[in-house]
Amino acid sequence: MNGHSLSSVLFLAICAQLHTGCTTVKTLPAVTRRTESFLSEGHRIQVETFSPAKPGRYPGVIILHGSSGNVIGKGPLVDLSRELASQGKTAMLVHYFDRTGTVWSGDKAIHQHWRTWAKTVRDSVDFASTHPEVRADAIGIFGFSLGAYLAVSVAADDARIQAVAELSGGLFDEQKPRIKRLPPLLILHGLEDKRVPASRGYELQQMASRLGSKPEMKTYDGEGHVLSAEAIQDASQRTLVFFNQHLTKTSTK
Repeated sequence: MNGHSLSSVLFLAICAQLHTGCTTVKTLPAVTRRTESFLSEGHRIQVETFSPAKPGRYPGVIILHGSSGNVIGKGPLVDLSRELASQGKTAMLVHYFDRTGTVWSGDKAIHQHWRTWAKTVRDSVDFASTHPEVRADAIGIFGFSLGAYLAVSVAADDARIQAVAELSGGLFDEQKPRIKRLPPLLILHGLEDKRVPASRGYELQQMASRLGSKPEMKTYDGEGHVLSAEAIQDASQRTLVFFNQHLTKTSTK
C-alpha cells in the first residue's frame, strides 16, 4: 500500500458508512447471526458468523475488513455477510485486529503487523474448515483494502481457499517473488483510487493470469478507494455471483 495519509480514507469511509451502512429493506431467507471466537497463538479472535437458519454444512466465506477495522465502514460487510447467508453460505466476519489489539491501522502498523494478521487469517481458515456449518471443500475469502491484500496473501499459500473476491486491494511487495498459485479471483477496483491505485489491481490480474487462475476484473469509472452506494451494490452482486459459481458444488448434509 502507498504512503498516503489515512485521514482522507477514514473521512471517505465515514461517508460510506453514513450512506451505505444501513441494511436495505427487503425480504431475505432466514439468517442466523451469532458471535464466536477462536485462538490465534493464544489470542482470542472474535468472529461474527452469519449462516442459513436451516441446519447443515454450507460453503464458507471469510470476510476481512480494511485498515479502519470494525469501527468505520462495517455496515456494507455485514450486509454482504447477510446476503451470502441468505444464498446458502456461512459467512464469517473475522476481527483479525484482535490479534494485535489494533483499532485502525496506518501504513507503519501495516508494515509491522501484516504477517501476523495473515497468520491470524490462516487460523481463521482452520476455524472455518472444522466448523459444523461449513464445508471444508468450499471455502472462499472476501477482503476490502488491507483485508483484500491479506485475502490474496493467504490464498496464495493455502490450497483450501477455493476463491477470492477482493475490493481495492493488491499484492504485498514482499510476497510477490514467491507466489506460485492463486485460486479464481474477482478483482474490484475504483479507477480513481488514491489509496491503492488501480495499477495494483491490474498487477494482480496479470500475475493471476500468468498462474492460470483466469481472474475476473471489474473497474469503476470515477470511483475511489471507498465506492459509492451504487458501485457497492454492483460489487456486492458480482461477489455473490462469483462465490455461487466457484463454491456451490454438490451439497453436503
